[in-house]
Amino acid sequence: MALRLSRRRIAAYAADKLLGGQPRSAVLREVAAYLVASGRTREQELLVRDIEATLADRGVVVADVASAFPIDDSIKAEIAKLVGATSVELRETIDPTLLGGLRVDIPGRRFDGTIRHKLTALRAKQL
Repeated sequence: MALRLSRRRIAAYAADKLLGGQPRSAVLREVAAYLVASGRTREQELLVRDIEATLADRGVVVADVASAFPIDDSIKAEIAKLVGATSVELRETIDPTLLGGLRVDIPGRRFDGTIRHKLTALRAKQL
């Protein structure tokens, strides 16, 4: 019977490996193999969030960025300043339903600078 580790311990282990320079694909394969072997594959999304939160606690933030168009390097630098971390990994998503602006999600926070959000806030003030 395999040792059952908490998600927090698995997340700390994965963060240590990633910050230690081990290739991301190797770390993901090892974590996935453990989840399969221990019959815990349903926890994968929760574990990803735990790993991202652990990385954020250590100064490396994984940010999901949604925009209507691809963003350039100057915008990426501004996002890094906004997030306030020593290192920022961006996962970009092009969302054609956005009229413009950006939405940045980091563990525990959302920065919504989309036009839709601004219009909704403006409408709420007029009521």
